[in-house]
Amino acid sequence: MKYFVYILLFGSLFIYSCQKDKNGKGDSRLVLLKVAQQSGQSFKQTTYAFQYDDQGRLIKLNDELFHYGANGRVDYSRIAFKGQMNGMNSERIVRLSYHWDEQRRLTRVVLDSLYIKQSPMSGGVSSTGTESLLKGIVLSTYSYASGLSVPTKIIFRKWKIPYQEIEREEEVTYVYQGDNIQQSKGFLSVTSFPDIPANYTLNLTAFQFYQYATTVNPLHPIYRQMGFNPVDINQAVSKNLPNAFFGSLVEGWSESEAQPDWTKKTDVNLTLDAGGKATAMDYVLKGDFEELKNVTFGALSLNYVYE
Repeated sequence: MKYFVYILLFGSLFIYSCQKDKNGKGDSRLVLLKVAQQSGQSFKQTTYAFQYDDQGRLIKLNDELFHYGANGRVDYSRIAFKGQMNGMNSERIVRLSYHWDEQRRLTRVVLDSLYIKQSPMSGGVSSTGTESLLKGIVLSTYSYASGLSVPTKIIFRKWKIPYQEIEREEEVTYVYQGDNIQQSKGFLSVTSFPDIPANYTLNLTAFQFYQYATTVNPLHPIYRQMGFNPVDINQAVSKNLPNAFFGSLVEGWSESEAQPDWTKKTDVNLTLDAGGKATAMDYVLKGDFEELKNVTFGALSLNYVYE
């Protein structure tokens, strides 16, 4: 089971860690990011659509609208959802606030409010509705080494917008080499997963090491402009795309450190257009499982579309 967790964890850790110097009008900007992830027999596809204002700032990611303050940083974001869920008419309104230090570095993200109203739908499973409000929950905090504008530690609670379930606190630390993440260490918890008994938490320490191509990461200009990763606020973004990585899992939260075994690295395939921009990235994660050798645990592919 630990090896099945492996692809899920390292898939999510890898996606966003994986330009033009300005994101102004007329630049070849990222407008779509398509992610396909296979884990065992399951397959998941997600598309992220990016919209910009006349100043080149990201103002919308899928249903999330970003509002900027006087300091040029995002002051708050908002998501409004109406639809049908679980046989009910559902309305959900989310507001997140973003807090910055004097150096314009993000220090925390707070769930200001999550309003949920569910009402009966014609022919639905219930004749009564519900209404609830969550507010004032710190989702993420960010720590920085002296002189760095990128976080060296993020403490976060995972949350699938716009649902009510906010998971327990986790942590990831980063070591950088230039503008790229050289290695990361995550203290993670898995609670809802096949083969894990009810009310049991599987704590894991995840180590990840990277090697890089010279190809720039299409998410990096957005990351630099906003001061955080809008696709996943709990993950930092490197300037370049990786061409290989090595990861390992340790059960429990370990204070020890790990070293990469590059003979067991996972190679990353990059596809470039005529101008040298990345249009696709993919890898297949393989490894040993007990007596079985070179087992395929899963695969991940990303496709980038520019305006």
